[in-house]
Amino acid sequence: MLNGSITFLRTPDLTDVSYMLSVENDERYWHLSGNTSPYSREDLERFIAESASNLETDRQLRLVIIEIASKQKVGLIDIFEYEPLHRRAGLGIFISEEFRRKGLASDSVRVVIKYLFEIMDLHQIWSNVLTENEGSMKLFIDAGFVQTCIKKDWVFFDGSFHDEATLQLINPNIRS
Repeated sequence: MLNGSITFLRTPDLTDVSYMLSVENDERYWHLSGNTSPYSREDLERFIAESASNLETDRQLRLVIIEIASKQKVGLIDIFEYEPLHRRAGLGIFISEEFRRKGLASDSVRVVIKYLFEIMDLHQIWSNVLTENEGSMKLFIDAGFVQTCIKKDWVFFDGSFHDEATLQLINPNIRS
């Protein structure tokens, strides 16, 4: 378990399947994950059962975000495309709509950055964000990420193409 000031992060267990289904199967967000069809309960139960919940073993790690005060599940964090040779990983976050703009995402991202830089000794973390997603752009920039490129017409949804920014955070404690 990773603790922040208002959130804690833990690996999923079978009690999280319904929440994960509600997020993964919400078509409004499929363009963010590249998902094109719904998951079954069995799919997510298998994902949880087969996951080692270890970044080094799985090369990815999903974490459930819990608000400390209410003990409610408020979102998910994915660490993905972990590359130990190059000491980098991708980072994605989802916060349920009713819990947005309460500092939960910022707290969770701070916790994950600390984990990835101090425990996993990564050199950098990156994230891809739609340029029009002002909330997520602000979240990552406020956490110290720098926009390094814009991929034009990169994501297609709602009948048109949208630009996607790549943001990177370099570990200040590791020399290049």
